Amino acid sequence: MSQHQPRIIKTEEDNEKFLETVEELLSRSHLTAEEDVLLELLVKPIEDFEDKHYQLNASTPYSRLLHLMEARGLKQAEFSGNSWFK
Repeated sequence: MSQHQPRIIKTEEDNEKFLETVEELLSRSHLTAEEDVLLELLVKPIEDFEDKHYQLNASTPYSRLLHLMEARGLKQAEFSGNSWFK
């Protein structure tokens, strides 16, 4: 984790790297005190970058859902039993 120093995120690539680190930390069942601090320090720059570059308030719930599905590689067919996609 020492390679991930909190800093201002300026590019999508940096944002993705920060997100990968945060996801890896969140997947652990127990964090050390240092990892917990690192997690807190990484989340703020991610939030700042995404607030600036992804205006979620300008989107609709449906478009946010589609974005999340695309980001996770999910298809509508995987939710075939749900009528809210029809």
